[in-house]
Order: sequence, then structure tokens, then C-alpha cells
Amino acid sequence: LVWVMGWPFAPAQAQRLERVSPFLEHPWGMSFIDARRLLVTERTGQVLLVDLDQGAAKPLIGVPKAVVDGQGGMLDVLYDRGEVFLCYAGPASLGRKTTTLGVGRLEGTALVGFTQMFQAANPGYGSHHFGCRIGLDPAGKLYLTLGDRGTANSAQETENHQGAVIRLNRDGSIPADNPFIGVEDARPELFTIGHRNPQGLAIHPDTGAVWINEHGPKGGDEINLLVAGENYGWPLYTFGRSYGGAKIGKGTGGPGYADSLWHWTPSIAPSDMIFVPAGSQFPEYEGDLLVTSLKFRQLHHVEIEAGQIVADTVILQDSIGRLRDVEVGPDGAIYLLNDEDQGALYRLSR
Repeated sequence: LVWVMGWPFAPAQAQRLERVSPFLEHPWGMSFIDARRLLVTERTGQVLLVDLDQGAAKPLIGVPKAVVDGQGGMLDVLYDRGEVFLCYAGPASLGRKTTTLGVGRLEGTALVGFTQMFQAANPGYGSHHFGCRIGLDPAGKLYLTLGDRGTANSAQETENHQGAVIRLNRDGSIPADNPFIGVEDARPELFTIGHRNPQGLAIHPDTGAVWINEHGPKGGDEINLLVAGENYGWPLYTFGRSYGGAKIGKGTGGPGYADSLWHWTPSIAPSDMIFVPAGSQFPEYEGDLLVTSLKFRQLHHVEIEAGQIVADTVILQDSIGRLRDVEVGPDGAIYLLNDEDQGALYRLSR
């Protein structure tokens, strides 16, 4: 199953963009199992095993039930050493829902022994800003992004999980060195706070540092380098404005609050990002970030030097719709998911 598409720019070398899966309904997250197979989530509730050789997608059985409503549903997936970690909008009491993380083992096309590891406090009835991107660092610590669920001030409150990034051990227990342990009225899972709706997370392959991107309101999308215990300011400090154009908060930054490394105004609606590893088919991007954009249907190359962002270039636009997720496969090609009614998995290769 191959569908070759036109390239909207003039690349230095010939590049090929092709569809390598059947059509999928609002695909959201993906994670490679091996060189030819990967798991893909559909926001509508499915987790699919995609076979690149056959161009086929089979739904897993044993998947937890997600609450499919607005931006909520089955969202991110991470496969590692036989285990499948899933983040989704999970049901809570009184018809409410909240960001939920769980894990099971992959056996064939079945998810076996799935158990819930974490569920965010203060569930609500709203249907947006779940966050839900999962990362695993070289030391085996799990990171999970959580949005503010539309209640901006909650991102400054340590007694809940909204607008935060949490950090867990692989088994779901709490690391002894988490920065909010012992802080009065603070959740021990917290790693950083003051985020709006982070939906991109990338672990630096050499340093293990955790980078995220997050949606701003009208303008002010950000890339942040996380430091344990820091407050990233939302909604007190932002480069964005309300959708009506009014000023939000106190300004763009202040003492005691971490500054972003980069921001986009107007908003591009960043959805995921990844560091390009050595040995890829795109050596000019290695060590830098690729960031997907929903709003402008773009793939961005964000260039990094000495830990600082120095340039941002659009390398793909308006070819496959709203870009939701990006990975570099074991073959060194770039894989993309587009969040559409008839979405799919695409491969960019040389």
C-alpha cells in the first residue's frame, strides 16, 4: 500500500512521502514495536497493530474503555520491552472524565493484564486539554503531560494535577527524588507545573533532558526544557492573548517562573515533537527537533545549538492535513500521523 505525494518545497535531496497504512479515524499516537510493526491509537477508542509489510491494521483486544468526547478519547501509546503504556480520557464518578495512564503486556494482537497506573485528580465534565503525551527516559522514569482541562488557574495549584507534567517509576510508584515530595498540599507525582496543554514530549537522546511543547491560547505556543520543580507560568505569564484579544495574566515572564525556550505567535497548534537520532535518513536534522502542527498542517525543523533554539523552518506543509504525531522509525525514515476523519500513517524517506 503506497501512495506517493507531491512535495511542496524544493528539498536538497529527493524525498518521498507515501501512505503506508489503511485509512484511520483520527489517529493520535504511535510507537514502534520493531522495524516493521508499530502501535497506533485512534482517538475514537481503538489501539491498532500496524504491519508495514502488509499495509494492514488490526485492532488490539483488551484495550481499556476511553471516554470519547471532544478532544478526549484514546490518545497516546508507548511500547517498551513488551509493555504497552496508554494514556486516554478515562471515566470518573458522576459522568466526569480525566487523564488516565495504564499499562499491559502485548501478546499477539491482545493487550493482557492491563492495569491503571495513574488517574489525574479533580476530574471534570469538560472535553478538552487532556495533555496525554507519554515519555520514558534512559533511567526508566515515566513522564506524562496533563492539560489544565480548561480551568487555567488550576495550573498554578499543586493540590491537583492539571496543567502539569508528572513523573513516575516504571511500575507506577513515585520516585523518591520527585521535587514536590514533602511540600504541603502538593501531589507527589508532580514534576513541573504552570502548563496549559502540553501535547508534545521529547527526551534528549544524549542528555536525557525532557523537552515539551504546549498549546498557547491565541498565540504563545511554547517549547520548554523541563527542570524539576519549576513553574512555567501559565496563566500568569504567557505570550498569548485570550481568543477575544484581551491580555492574559501579568506579562511574558517574571522572577520565580521558568522562561520558555521558544514561542510561536500566531499559534501553530503544536501536537508532538521528537529529537532526530543519529543514523537517520535525514542527517541535516540529527540532534534537532521535528515538531508537528495541527493548525497550519506543517512539519517544523527546530534547530538547536548548545541547548538553545536558533532557528525554525517549515519543511512540510499542506500535504496530508493536520499533523498529530511524528516518530523516526528504526529504518531512519520519518513517520507522521494526520488527525483527520480519514487519517493515516505516512512515511517520509529518501
